[in-house]
Amino acid sequence: MSSSNINSLKLTLNALRRRRNVLLLTRFLGIFCVCSSGLFLGASGLIYLVSPGKILSLLISLLFLVSVGLVLWRLVFAFSRGQGNDLRLAHYVEDRFPDLEQRLLTSLEFSDADLVNNRAGVSSQFVRELWKDAEQQVATQKSKVESIEPVRESGIAVATAVASLSVCVLLFNLSDDWNEASLAVVWPFNSETVVSVEPVFLPVEISVEPGDIRQQRGDDLTVLVQIMNSEPNAVNLRLQQDRVNWIDFPMTLESSEGEVLTYSFYFSSVEKSATYYISFNDQGDQTSREYAIDVYELPRVEQIDVAFSYPQYTGMEDKVQEDNGDIFAPEGTELDLTFSFNKSINSALVEFVAAQDEQSMNQSENKKYRDLNIEIDPGGLAGSAKFFALADATYRVRATDKDALESEEDFEYFIRVKKDQPPSLELIKPGRDEEVMPLEEVGLLVDAIDDYGLSEFTLVYSVAGGEEFAVDFLDQTKSSRVQGSELLYLEDLKVEPGDFINYHFEIADNNGLMGPAKIISDIYFLQVVPTDQEFRRAQQQGGGSGGGQGADSSALVTIQKDVISATWKLKNRQGSVEPQSFSDDAKIISESQREATSRVRMSIDRLSERLSFSDDSYDSAVENLSLAIGQMNIAAGELDLEQVTSALRPEQLALQYILKAEANINRTDISMQQGASGGGGGGAQQEREDLRELFEMELGQLENRYETPQGRGGQSAGASEENDKLEELARRQEGLTKAQRNLSRRGGQLTEEQQRRELERLRRQQEKLSNEVELLAQAMSERNTRQSQSESESSDRRLGERGSGDRPQTQETGATGGRSSSLQRAADQMREAAQSDSPSLAAARSQKALESLRQQQRELQENGNRSIEQVAQNLAGLGGDLLQKQRILQDELSDLIQNQGLGQTRREASRDSELRSVTNSQQQQQRDLDDIEDMLRAVIARGDSDDQRLLSRAQAAARELRPIRDDMQTSNRVLRNGMANLAADMEAELEEKIESFAQSLAELDPRVTGQNPNKAISDDAELLQAVVQSLEESVASYNADSVSDDIPNNTNQPSLSDMRGQLAQAQRLAENLSRQMIQQSQNGDAGEIQQGGFSQELGNARSVRQELTRSEIEDFLAQPELLRALIDPIVELSGALRARAELESVGEKLFLELDQTIPTEYRDLVKEYYRALSEVEPSETEAF
Repeated sequence: MSSSNINSLKLTLNALRRRRNVLLLTRFLGIFCVCSSGLFLGASGLIYLVSPGKILSLLISLLFLVSVGLVLWRLVFAFSRGQGNDLRLAHYVEDRFPDLEQRLLTSLEFSDADLVNNRAGVSSQFVRELWKDAEQQVATQKSKVESIEPVRESGIAVATAVASLSVCVLLFNLSDDWNEASLAVVWPFNSETVVSVEPVFLPVEISVEPGDIRQQRGDDLTVLVQIMNSEPNAVNLRLQQDRVNWIDFPMTLESSEGEVLTYSFYFSSVEKSATYYISFNDQGDQTSREYAIDVYELPRVEQIDVAFSYPQYTGMEDKVQEDNGDIFAPEGTELDLTFSFNKSINSALVEFVAAQDEQSMNQSENKKYRDLNIEIDPGGLAGSAKFFALADATYRVRATDKDALESEEDFEYFIRVKKDQPPSLELIKPGRDEEVMPLEEVGLLVDAIDDYGLSEFTLVYSVAGGEEFAVDFLDQTKSSRVQGSELLYLEDLKVEPGDFINYHFEIADNNGLMGPAKIISDIYFLQVVPTDQEFRRAQQQGGGSGGGQGADSSALVTIQKDVISATWKLKNRQGSVEPQSFSDDAKIISESQREATSRVRMSIDRLSERLSFSDDSYDSAVENLSLAIGQMNIAAGELDLEQVTSALRPEQLALQYILKAEANINRTDISMQQGASGGGGGGAQQEREDLRELFEMELGQLENRYETPQGRGGQSAGASEENDKLEELARRQEGLTKAQRNLSRRGGQLTEEQQRRELERLRRQQEKLSNEVELLAQAMSERNTRQSQSESESSDRRLGERGSGDRPQTQETGATGGRSSSLQRAADQMREAAQSDSPSLAAARSQKALESLRQQQRELQENGNRSIEQVAQNLAGLGGDLLQKQRILQDELSDLIQNQGLGQTRREASRDSELRSVTNSQQQQQRDLDDIEDMLRAVIARGDSDDQRLLSRAQAAARELRPIRDDMQTSNRVLRNGMANLAADMEAELEEKIESFAQSLAELDPRVTGQNPNKAISDDAELLQAVVQSLEESVASYNADSVSDDIPNNTNQPSLSDMRGQLAQAQRLAENLSRQMIQQSQNGDAGEIQQGGFSQELGNARSVRQELTRSEIEDFLAQPELLRALIDPIVELSGALRARAELESVGEKLFLELDQTIPTEYRDLVKEYYRALSEVEPSETEAF
């Protein structure tokens, strides 16, 4: 074996030696630290206890150092003895590991030199085997050999050393005296005598708030503790609620001011009585005295159950509402309330109070309830009270327990009473007055609604005010909605042309509390016209005589119907209005009746003066009109006496005579046409035709076909009346202002009494004028509301019929809200002028009112033309809808003809459900056509006269509409009488006319006709100017009202939200205006003018847009001059754009005038007019 084996054994011994040295060194160091710490603690304790002088301290220090030195010498000596050669270490290993059997020790006795030198008596082979065996034994049990020196003793020594050193450091930091004694051991030369001084402690003071306390159950509690002369690390609040266990709650340090520490603890809800005290540890255990928390409970309602006993008329079943004190019940319901309390109570009260936060509640309603005492059950835990639900109110419950504790103001419960609403009805079919033929069958369909059912539902009708017939629609089943239908056979009623049937409905609810509420509807009319008149247009299709106008009711008929309706309404509400109001209304109706009488008399006089005729029918017509005058005079006399019931009969007779006069004229016209052949007719026929047309014009049936149609109840009529009324008020206000100025100037020339009387007279005139302005403002507001609702309903209906498409867009303007505001401002200024004591002050305020009226006129005129282009766009779409529905109607009519049974009589066919469906579709077509006609009239009446294309095309479309309407009415009556084949032929001809009419409506769309771009931009600029000026007025008014104390509750002050809306609209308009001008500039539409001033105008538009966009309403309120600075460039921009638009419009007119042609009918009438003038005798000319 080579020397590697012996070297491996030596390496193992070297590793074992190093490990053994480390463990010994660690153990000896631990022992040294323990001995040194013990000696140090002993010396420090001796100095601390004895307090020696310097010499003794020095001796103690020397003894400590000598002892430490001896310990160190002993440990070093022991460590050095543990070091030795390999044989000694092997002997140490063999002693602790006998299993080696001296192999290690024997192997180390030989070396490599012995083998090389052939030591005597030593076998090299034996030595190698010995080394090999020893190396194998050591390698086999190497882990045991290496761990022969134990680690546990060294670990114990280190742990003991760390503990002893920690004790020294802890004692050094805890006590100053021990600190000084320890320093004296280390360095005794500066040590002084350590004197043990007993510390002096001030008494600890503890203050507790609130201390003993009595409070309501569930309330919160905060405990505050102030501690003086102590600095505890932790303070606890100890609480005992069960008289056994204490619970600790750590308190929170709130503040530390000097020697006072403040702690707190918060209880969110105290439910039980308890005892508590404060505890902490500082200079021993410190505690406060014990305090008591006494919890009491106020009486209160835990639950309310309500039993409802409904009135019999409601038909509702009684019920019980649990755990809910809020009450919803019909009027007259008996309420039985059961109360459950949280504790036994002595007395309780139901207290009714006014609801301060609800608008519907007022003090007068609460007077209907008196406070109720609650009947308490023997146990005192429950009670009950009863009362009737009469009006809205709120209530709360007050209770007092046996300890005289009263409940606090508890939760308020509300009572909401549902009033019994009066019944209402809706006439579905025919829905309005109608013209019918003597043999026609008229179907009536009406809906009646009441919240708790009806007790009466009756149709009452009569012929020309004669005997009344009643039809009961009420069935046996009790229902909140009843639909009644009746078919009137006019043939059975034996009516003839000139008669009329008036009918109305009477309904009543079943209120058993205050009696049934009865409602009587308006009165409706069925006007009987000749049968031949209805088929006149159908029979004229092949003739050439030229056809007449439609069969609309004349103006006299309409006026007389209005008089009858007004009298009927006044009769029905006679008992519910003030006597003075009733007298005023009767007087108005009487004046209307006399105006109608004057109109009939004037018509007769004109006819008698202009023409002499011998036709019996016309004689009969004049005679009937004379009889109508007599009945009108009788009715007016009865109305003067306020006998409205007696006035109804002569009013109805007058209407019948007027209708008979119309029937006479129509009969003459038909016989005249039947007497003519084809399109011929001589001079007598032409004379009769002129006479018939003149008579109908006198009755108001015909319009001048070349005048602007002003529509029945159209928007143009309302706007025209408002303009006229405003102009009249402005003139009167101007005159009143002049009178006030004159009075101010002549004040020195009049006595005080004369001046006072004149000022009083002017004040009364001013008050009267202000009242009229107020009424006009209300009327305009109501008209605008109805108009917007009507447009919305019409739009919704059209959208529903189309099934697709977008809702028509409407343009909202800031001036819309400014209308009523300007007029209201004028009324306020008039009232201020009337209240002025000085003529000069009254004149100044009157001048302001005049300016406001003029501003209102300008706004009304501007707004009247603003939406006309949108109406024209809507008309274009309505024409297509009308044509599409006409084709659907023809398909339905074709299906009806195919399904109609053979041998059906006309009466059986007229009752067919499919036929009624088709007739309803026809009537819907007529209503749509009426809507289109109203919109056309609005375009013609309110359109801009500069736009000749739109006006001329709208007038042409209006002329096309009239024959379509007449054909629709005739076809509807033919179909209702069962003649489906004839109706189908008429509907086919109608389709061609409607298709042409739809094309005419499509040409009204400005997008098709081509709108002047400069005019559109000019309109937007004018609108922007109006909105900004309105915003400036609102800002000025808002700032003035904010700094003035004269009017504390000014309801006319503009709100911030309104002004924000105006600013947002101005920003949108400015953005749109700038965008349009930029687009026009890019497209080159500005023309050559752009090279001059258009760039400047575009710059103004951009600057205005930027200023409006980056500003908020608060900026303009703080600096109104910013808004005023914007108005001048806007006015300049608007004027320049308007001038450009007018210049382009003038150029268009020059070309349009060349294209216009005179209608042939008008040319023929003019020729005939001059021919007639040439044949009139001089005496007759003077009569005119």
